[in-house]
Amino acid sequence: MSRRIAKTCTILALAALLACCPAIAASLQVAPTSVELQASENGEAVWLSNTDPDKPVRAQVRLFRWTQKDGEETLEPTRDLAISPPLVELAPGARQLVRVIRTGPPPVDNESTYRIIVDEVPDGDAPEKTGLQFLLRYSIPVFVLPAGEAPITYALASRLERNGDGVELVVTNGGRQHAQLADLAWVDARGERHELLAGLVGYVLPGQTMRWALPASVPAYDGGDLRVRINGEAAEQTLALDPEAR
Repeated sequence: MSRRIAKTCTILALAALLACCPAIAASLQVAPTSVELQASENGEAVWLSNTDPDKPVRAQVRLFRWTQKDGEETLEPTRDLAISPPLVELAPGARQLVRVIRTGPPPVDNESTYRIIVDEVPDGDAPEKTGLQFLLRYSIPVFVLPAGEAPITYALASRLERNGDGVELVVTNGGRQHAQLADLAWVDARGERHELLAGLVGYVLPGQTMRWALPASVPAYDGGDLRVRINGEAAEQTLALDPEAR
């Protein structure tokens, strides 16, 4: 599954869809929005809810291995984890527990990363029907922690790449834990703050590299610092940049 397809699966895209189509918002809901599985745990729970008081909702639940290569997101089939049940029918106002089950030993070094894709299925159509058009899609990140008592963390190395008139932020994670980047801003040499990418920017998985195009509204990314919030922390951090790559 390509980066373009993966991006359309994100919660941000879903939020935009729900804002444009209020009627859709009153159907399928999924919680939590991310899952963390400890090495000592064999499974975790995800809840699907139907908030429509009148109509039933059907959903298909699938799980993929989530990696990043050459700055692009990739989803691939996996047997490392299982989903039960993979097909759900919810009566009006009902909830259904879906289990995420680890089928093998926990990872040894880095956390392993996956995504659960939940698709709402139109009334009267079976999920396996060719040409099926899903109504609503959620993409839930799943993080399986490695065995051992040593704490894991991320280790980010960043640089700016200039391509013609554009600038890209390239971030490599040399740590053992994912880094979720949010609320990216540039603070210039005069202390003036320039908001670059509000809300969720994206993830950098362990041992992976990601890149994001930065707005051209900041004429020169020089003599300042990048600020970002990582893994939901309230305090923002300075994202150190390779001085030779500026």
